Amino acid sequence: MRSQVRSVSILLLGITIALILWLYSLALPGYALFDDWPSLDGLSKIQDIHSGLVYVSTGITGPLGRPLSLSTFALQASSWPENMSALLSVNFGVHALATLMTFFLAVGLARLRIPEKTVSSWIGLGVAALWGMSPFLATTHLMLIQRMTSLSALFVLMGLTAFVWAQLLKDRQSWRVRLMLVCGLGFGTLCAALSKENGALLSLFALVILWLWVPPANRLRGAVERSLILLLAVVPALLLVGYLAIRLPGILEHGYGPHRYFSPLERMMGQPVVLLDYLRNLLLPRAAAVSPFTDRWPVPSGWLDPLSTLLAAGFWIALILTALMLRKKAPYLLFGLTFFLVGHLLESSFIGLEIYFAHRNYLPAFGLYFALIFGLFCIAVRYRRLVIIAISSYVLIFMVILFQVTSQWNDALPNARIWLDENPWSQRGAQFLTTQLVRKGDLQGARQVLDAAVEQNPGLALVQIQRTGLCLGQEEEFPRLLNEVISVLHTANYQPLAAYELAKFANADPAHLCPSRDYSALSRMADALLQNPPYAQNKNVRSQLILTKAFAEVETGDIKKANDYFRESFRLSPNLDVLFYGLSLMANAGEYDQVYAFLAEARELSPRSRLERSLWLKRLDDFLEIMRESQRIDSGRLLSVLVCQDVPGSSFLSFLEGRFRGQDQPTPSASAILDSAAVL
Repeated sequence: MRSQVRSVSILLLGITIALILWLYSLALPGYALFDDWPSLDGLSKIQDIHSGLVYVSTGITGPLGRPLSLSTFALQASSWPENMSALLSVNFGVHALATLMTFFLAVGLARLRIPEKTVSSWIGLGVAALWGMSPFLATTHLMLIQRMTSLSALFVLMGLTAFVWAQLLKDRQSWRVRLMLVCGLGFGTLCAALSKENGALLSLFALVILWLWVPPANRLRGAVERSLILLLAVVPALLLVGYLAIRLPGILEHGYGPHRYFSPLERMMGQPVVLLDYLRNLLLPRAAAVSPFTDRWPVPSGWLDPLSTLLAAGFWIALILTALMLRKKAPYLLFGLTFFLVGHLLESSFIGLEIYFAHRNYLPAFGLYFALIFGLFCIAVRYRRLVIIAISSYVLIFMVILFQVTSQWNDALPNARIWLDENPWSQRGAQFLTTQLVRKGDLQGARQVLDAAVEQNPGLALVQIQRTGLCLGQEEEFPRLLNEVISVLHTANYQPLAAYELAKFANADPAHLCPSRDYSALSRMADALLQNPPYAQNKNVRSQLILTKAFAEVETGDIKKANDYFRESFRLSPNLDVLFYGLSLMANAGEYDQVYAFLAEARELSPRSRLERSLWLKRLDDFLEIMRESQRIDSGRLLSVLVCQDVPGSSFLSFLEGRFRGQDQPTPSASAILDSAAVL
């Protein structure tokens, strides 16, 4: 009978995972979003194994580079960015595997406390179904770049599953137990951290399980096993905490500053409200709350401003105290709560990241759902059928809401309106809605959205600049608008992408939707930002502002001044695409001596990384060969030769075309420019 029940639970698990994959498939083909481009646009440069290794080994999305996650993207380089279905399908597959691991982890945890194997199977099924279908976690898979989150979580779940089941093996001294500990805690932590840095929390999760969940009688007591746990869980956990403590000054220095609208204290005060909102959306999901745009989440000015700050902090203190008081009668409450909070230790504490992101709950949510399902199964056996009905109904609600989210994901304009209504402070939400309105031809509506965004926060330099791109039919008011924007840019908030936006417009068609905006207007806006200290002091940003002026001079015909600007831009922030464009202008003017001299200088500025350096020098050699051939045939227009030869960097003109940040089309910036932006 028990084997039949377990077989049924396994069958239902298979059906659940199939339903999850089907529900997410409704969101295909999907689209790329704001965070996808900085890390993934380099995929377009992968042409062979060598360039693929350079891409994987030079990641900039985190301190460790996240090479394991980048490797999965590199294997799909041919799909970027046109075949989003193929790219997102891998995301969904990773989630399906992670859901499978939550089942085995939950079953193992349940068996540590409940001897009845059939009950543990039902608990595992309930946890896997809730976690796998949780609507609030959907953006983790619908946003392509968040594969890093789900892949890291997959390795953490695998590691924790091996750790838990090692406690359940009857032969405690067997080589299998030791292998599971080494693979789970050691290899699991390594793979998880190389996918995304918060995978290093695996050791802390293991300690939470060991101290708050594994009964003393079930703990491994062999000398070798205890030594392995000490070496692979306790020591890494202490090292992680120690590392954060030692690096605290540097974390505060680099994580905050002019690019953040909040201080460390404001971030810490705001987190109780953020965590409470996470809790609400995880347990009581709403389709409208499933949004990729949660930037510029409001922060408190004090514990009483607003009052919800103090109330939220009080709620968490009361909840923790309640869990401590009930730790013997209801250990699942303290365990689930601690698991949830430990999961937020890095991204919801003092580290200067953005305030709010739903995908940060991907792993922590397991603790909440496990505590909920396990607690329900602790109700008297005579109510077991009612419990199963209640859980099934709850899962059905999750499934219906997830269906609403995924089936409507590609309806960009309605979603854009809903997301901005839900998060009215979001700059990205305003930009996304603007893009959709422009595509529908509603230029007036698009301009109103941007105007409303800057009315709420005048210091948004990027949005201020984008306002100048929409004046079709309102050209007479453009001089006033331009003067207003320039006035703001002198003291605007530090937004590095504002500089890249100007460079994009200067190299594309600055008058596309605003005939009055010419190259002179762009140059004036660049000058205004150059007089804004945070923009002027950052080499990468200053380089882009000078690049804007270079493009403007090209269009106005002053090639000599343009070349001077290109040189200055390259020296501030070496970028081969910028170099090739500037050298092409020199060659077109017949200044070959300057071309060769600048190429020699570029060789001296090559990256330190051996792989990057080799690719850098190869591109320079390719360009030099084309350059010599161009000089020999006296082509007169080097750019046409470059296009014909398909030399890397020759498509620089197309890299900087586009409209607005937050759109679901390829962003306008060149990959190298976007890479620099991500570092900022």
